[in-house]
Amino acid sequence: MVFHSLLAVMPIFFGADVAMLGATGVVPAGMMWMSLFFYLIPMIVIVVILLIEAKWNKVTNFIITLVFTVMNIFHLTEHAGTSPVDPCQIILLTFVMIFGIILNIASYRWVKD
Repeated sequence: MVFHSLLAVMPIFFGADVAMLGATGVVPAGMMWMSLFFYLIPMIVIVVILLIEAKWNKVTNFIITLVFTVMNIFHLTEHAGTSPVDPCQIILLTFVMIFGIILNIASYRWVKD
């Protein structure tokens, strides 16, 4: 995820303006909460997976993997619809989506065990 963020701002190093059209310099609160969700929740889930073997944890983990895969699919389609299309972002997001699906499968198998 950090690599993805770095790819988005890499053009700055070459003098490009990466600011969104109409940007005011203030990050919307919703964006900050969404970023926190996407960074913090996986770290919490990793620790919970390591410490709790209960069935509810396995089911919760499976549901979370599904939510993140759906969000990754939306994110990939959003980037694919931008102009110009950044091939590095598309390749990275495609792999993230594929790995998410693999994680869904592994999590589903864990629930069934």
